[in-house]
Amino acid sequence: MSKRDDIIKIWQESFNDSREYVSMYFERVYRDDEALTLTDTQGATVSSLLLQHFDMSLRGVECPVSYIAGAATRRSQRGKGYMSELMRTALRASAERGDMLCALIPARSALYYFYSRFGFSTVFFTKEQRFTALHSFPVEGEYHEMEHPAADDVWEAFDRFQHERECYILHTRRDLDNIQADLESDGGDFVVMAVDDEDRGPRIVSMAWAVKRDDLLLVTDVMGESVDARTAALRALRNRYAGVPFLLYGRPADTMGGRLMPRGMARVVNAGLLLQAMAATNPKWESRIRVADPLLPEVNAHTYIIKGGECDIDDSYAGRLDLDIPIDVLADIAFSSTEIGEVMRFPSLRPMISLMLD
Repeated sequence: MSKRDDIIKIWQESFNDSREYVSMYFERVYRDDEALTLTDTQGATVSSLLLQHFDMSLRGVECPVSYIAGAATRRSQRGKGYMSELMRTALRASAERGDMLCALIPARSALYYFYSRFGFSTVFFTKEQRFTALHSFPVEGEYHEMEHPAADDVWEAFDRFQHERECYILHTRRDLDNIQADLESDGGDFVVMAVDDEDRGPRIVSMAWAVKRDDLLLVTDVMGESVDARTAALRALRNRYAGVPFLLYGRPADTMGGRLMPRGMARVVNAGLLLQAMAATNPKWESRIRVADPLLPEVNAHTYIIKGGECDIDDSYAGRLDLDIPIDVLADIAFSSTEIGEVMRFPSLRPMISLMLD
């Protein structure tokens, strides 16, 4: 059997995905060069995961990151340490190819503890906002839904919206095509809202993705150039799903009400790259930070001097430190609220992850 076939076999045994979804995923999303596997002493594949390539924008600075998908072990081989070994291999591979961090979305809540053993921190959150079946989503502007928008126009608007987010794992056009295919296989809905521009005609101002879950409409993301434009996309969904309550996975930095809920984890695999990106966007920030990392000491276990928009390594530095922290705490501080950042004297920011085909 090929590597792909071995992984499909593990995937079908480990996850409750439909046959249609698995077919779509391995035809459109899967790449052999992103697949990592582990075999037992007899040479049989027992564990696998996908170490996918993405970019992450931090206030306009884009850095390469990886995303772990489909991490699983054959049922008969669980509890023998195979996934632990594969996770360490994946993190080293991510660091070697120059990634800043490695992200993932645990398949269930119990796995948050498992991944924390490898230096992962819960840094991705969503603002869960619930709306009753009677909520009408009133807006101030004049919007209309585009029933058959051109693919190029949708991509241009999508890319504009995602780059407006302060800290976000970015999607390519290929990713967007796969997101739409995934939504279609799930029987979901996608709405695109526009306003009329006197010179250019209709201009896309917002879009939203949603899927029906029992008696609830789950809105997995809504993007747009303003709160009012995003609300217009929700109103369009309301017109399709009258009498159905909504659950919106909102942006963690939204000022609207809602509960901040864990959405995913990240593990810094190149502390210098992270600190340099933050220094570049905060040239007045000065700090001296020592980082400990038992898993990737050669990459991350250093003393970092941040000044004038630059981050340099100086392991001979013997002066006062502003922070002396392990690698997971670095992620906790870097990807936290601005209020916590002010206390720690660190330019913290809340990251966001969405539309990851999880």
